[in-house]
Amino acid sequence: MPVTRDDVVQAYRLILGRAPESEAVVQGHVRDHADLDALRRVFLGSDELHEQLARPAEGSAEPPRLPLDAPPLQVETATDPATLARLIGETARFWEAIGETAPHFSVLTAPEFAPDRIAENEARFFASAEYDRNLLLATLARAGRSPEDFTRLVEFGSGVGRMTAYFAPLFREVIGLDISRPHLQLAEATMVRHGIRNARFVQVTAADLHPVESYDLWFSRIVLQHNPPPVIAHILDRMFAGLAPDGLAIFQVPTYQVGYRFAVAEYLRSDLGARMEMHVIPQQAVLELAWRRGCRLVEMREDSAVSASPDWLSNTFVFRKG
Repeated sequence: MPVTRDDVVQAYRLILGRAPESEAVVQGHVRDHADLDALRRVFLGSDELHEQLARPAEGSAEPPRLPLDAPPLQVETATDPATLARLIGETARFWEAIGETAPHFSVLTAPEFAPDRIAENEARFFASAEYDRNLLLATLARAGRSPEDFTRLVEFGSGVGRMTAYFAPLFREVIGLDISRPHLQLAEATMVRHGIRNARFVQVTAADLHPVESYDLWFSRIVLQHNPPPVIAHILDRMFAGLAPDGLAIFQVPTYQVGYRFAVAEYLRSDLGARMEMHVIPQQAVLELAWRRGCRLVEMREDSAVSASPDWLSNTFVFRKG
């Protein structure tokens, strides 16, 4: 049975508990899904639903969580400069390649955003960033801040500008950083298409992993996890060092996976740059990096950005400089 407009509206109401973002998004679902099973799978697999499920209803049982007696992970988070450059270079090689072939799919790995289907689903792809905008605004509000308090937002891992297009109207200036030139070219085109003039993009390189040094708000989500732990640590160290006094850093990163380990020597013997990788950096490493750079923890929340499985732990951190 083909999907109707009423089916999509009801899916929003019954599964996500809200109205659709727009009529264009509704019609995108109608066009994209051959039957109700396909529609149901998309909604049940959405990030928004996973975030809701991570918040148990009043009086309900807690969802499965990583046990408190989980053993420590063996993760190397530091290496020498030459090896670090090699790790960054291999990461860049993968993202440059996928940026040429499947840029939107690499940002949100859902079938409807694959290269052969993105044309009909592009509006829905960008509309999904409304969730990220609301997440950022709510996080700022809990910290007692608003967009007007900041002069420059740095978005690390800006991809094709999906979130940038939603952030730019809120802030005076937005700078998107990404390691993939093909992604950045699409992001620049996105800003032109939307008439956005206060956002610009800078490419991250192995020689300069954080090419912007002046900012008072830093944001990253579903990005850091695709880098080996020494690269994540280097990014965070550079970020904490450059954050202005009283500035905020808001970012998500996985901090535990059952059975995960990382040894630089072993990793260098693997098939580097062949696939989209998922990595972990322990909470202690993140907290120590912040402490060394004079940043204090404002908020640390468990999120479901990676998986609702108790084998994974992902955290959204908020740090303040000074």
